[in-house]
Amino acid sequence: MSGLRHVLCWYSGEEDLHARLGDTVLATLRDGGSVAVELRLSTEVALRGRVAAELGADAVAGLLRLPRDAGPDGPSGQTQVARAARVLRERVVETGPVTVVSEHAAGHAGPGGAYWTEVEAAAQVALADLPVQLLCWFPQEVAAPVAAAARAAHPLEDRDGAVVGSSAHRDPRSLLTDRPAPVPAEMGPPVTDLPFDAVRLREVRSAVDGALRGQGFPQARSEDVTVAVNEIATNAVHHGPGTARLMIWTPPGEVVCEVHDTGRLDDPLPGLAPPDPRAPHGRGIWIARQLCDLLHVWSDDGGTHVRVRAAA
Repeated sequence: MSGLRHVLCWYSGEEDLHARLGDTVLATLRDGGSVAVELRLSTEVALRGRVAAELGADAVAGLLRLPRDAGPDGPSGQTQVARAARVLRERVVETGPVTVVSEHAAGHAGPGGAYWTEVEAAAQVALADLPVQLLCWFPQEVAAPVAAAARAAHPLEDRDGAVVGSSAHRDPRSLLTDRPAPVPAEMGPPVTDLPFDAVRLREVRSAVDGALRGQGFPQARSEDVTVAVNEIATNAVHHGPGTARLMIWTPPGEVVCEVHDTGRLDDPLPGLAPPDPRAPHGRGIWIARQLCDLLHVWSDDGGTHVRVRAAA
């Protein structure tokens, strides 16, 4: 396997899901393959119990768990996938190809399937170069907009055990034109609200560094997050209209920064694919995603917005 194999799988009920998903995982483990899971708790417990019963405790310990944590900002599919991609890149180096089993969770569906569209589109971009088989399990009775989004986001579909190409598949970035990334939770009044342009980028860095140090961030962590926000701010003024706005919040033990500009992003999923090492530009948001706990990009009629959240 030289790149991502992204497959949409349907199940008819809990018993069907546990049986078929478990069969796939057990077959992979018996063949010496590596498995990562991103499942609802009840499904994961059932799977681990079956693996333990048939292959033993060592096999259970070898399952890599990819947590799904919405956090205080609400679910961010691009952040979830960026985190998973970091972990999977390390796993691939250790074990070679990885099979990932992921499951739809109704609580994250959102209006019109926006969250799942973002997750699956982001996975198609972030994991494209990895030897990963990503099996995404959806219930057959899922809401029609979510089912349509799932079919459009997956290049392959499992139909009665046969994996075939999906005629509904679309380019992952074009999907978010119809279903933009979800807007994160409101933060309330910021402690800092700073309009800036290219000349005032030093003030941006100073404001971010001051907020981080005021929240007790160690120097190395403060420097990393300041670099991340500076990359975003620099992109906003150099590739946008030339002016932008920085807002900062300081919840306990954290700093949240947002950069807003009135321009529009050509790429709704920036910084998910690893940058070409030969390219002189295009690393900014990729670097920022590696340095922060959350980085969520969204657009609306007011322009482009980037939220960064970092814990000390």
